[in-house]
Amino acid sequence: MPPPQHPVAPSPRPDPPSPASSTPLEPARGATAVVVGAGWAGLAAAVGLVEAGMRVTVLDAAPQPGGRARTQTLAFDGHPIEVDNGQHLLVGAYRSTLALLERIGVPPASVLERSRLRLRGPGGLDLRAAALPAPWHLAWALATARGLRWADRSAMARAMARLRREGPDGPAARSTVTDWFAVNRQPASLVSRIWVPLCIGALNTPPERACARAFARVLHDALLGRADASDFLLPRTTLGDVLPRPAFAWLAARGADLRLRTAVRGLRRVPDRGWHIDTDVGGFEADRVVLAVPPGQVARLLDGVLTAAQRADLEAFEHEPIATVWLGWREPLALPDAVMLEERTQDGGHGQWLFGRAAPASGPVRSVAGVVVSVAGRRDDAPADLAHGIARQVAAQLGVPQPAHARAIVDRRATIRCSPERPRFDVDALAPMAPGLALAGDWVWHAYPATLESAVRSGDAAAAWLAGGVAARA
Repeated sequence: MPPPQHPVAPSPRPDPPSPASSTPLEPARGATAVVVGAGWAGLAAAVGLVEAGMRVTVLDAAPQPGGRARTQTLAFDGHPIEVDNGQHLLVGAYRSTLALLERIGVPPASVLERSRLRLRGPGGLDLRAAALPAPWHLAWALATARGLRWADRSAMARAMARLRREGPDGPAARSTVTDWFAVNRQPASLVSRIWVPLCIGALNTPPERACARAFARVLHDALLGRADASDFLLPRTTLGDVLPRPAFAWLAARGADLRLRTAVRGLRRVPDRGWHIDTDVGGFEADRVVLAVPPGQVARLLDGVLTAAQRADLEAFEHEPIATVWLGWREPLALPDAVMLEERTQDGGHGQWLFGRAAPASGPVRSVAGVVVSVAGRRDDAPADLAHGIARQVAAQLGVPQPAHARAIVDRRATIRCSPERPRFDVDALAPMAPGLALAGDWVWHAYPATLESAVRSGDAAAAWLAGGVAARA
């Protein structure tokens, strides 16, 4: 159940990394704050800082907010169609994201279509949760699943029972998801049809390299919590309409200074005056700063502040790519909301998940779908070749006509590689040399893979600390 960034959010919430919780800050109300980065982490931080009474400026080099989950316009048959630069799936466990929408006056149901968990895939696979309390909603799903052998159902139930008993920290600290398959004696058929697609979708890292504990937490929090934690939440239009656009409007209405197309060049600490932020259009000064940008950019912006060891830690993060192929048909089709595809690398069929989207209200294109190709770096396909291969794969596997349009959007640095040995930057160690500065981003939330929810939670935590000197806790 992916977004190409991973569908699952944590619950219960662990203590977030807390910059300098031992170094109290002055009261927040009336202070000035600059948020660098208008992705979901930066927007969450900006909202929290405004709520705390600060005067907030948001800076981002991009022409629109949203970061790696923003709206983009494609032309199909000469008509503009709004899509997302990457297809994401939210789930009911995204507690902080849903709460943030409520805080900015957006009822989640107005922008997100909620449906119960349903996994569909090759060979007639169909596993759907029932409208029952947990854990009976999943017990029913396994008992009534189609296209799964009884041996596979038994093995899956056995693995989930062990996960419930041992918790998400049960797997060995340095073990991979492939190790987890072996320890739990999962049949090859179940691994290939369910576990591998879930691992790649949730962690965007192949099982042989992926962190078993991160995968276990994803499964634990989405499947073993409340029944509605596993619900699918799909954008009614685009992700830009879910959070970035409403958050920008909310911030503007409350006096925030929103500066897009403004690239930040560096930061320096000014004694007794806070921070000076250099940009390509001039300088800004602020009492407090949130850096809601990737780790490599943090290393560059704080070059004069960090130690050599801290810079090395930030530059050690590795990334995995994701491609989203957008398909358009001139025929009205009954496309599934979400379905797993059979990946066939030998004939160019690299797509792993397809998500049906609402068709445009007018124009010649009557059906639209986004296909996620996680870990796209395993192939050397040009974007056009990748798009054409996905079009053939979808037509063959879903029994639909060949789409009239196929466009690939590739993000080569989409997510942090979620391996057991992935870096964990020590935010607390940064605090003494950078008072009044907090970090945010999906990579900051160490216990989880890079998700929209982990980004929002990191922004919430950064704002909470800058507003009062203490980290947000569950």
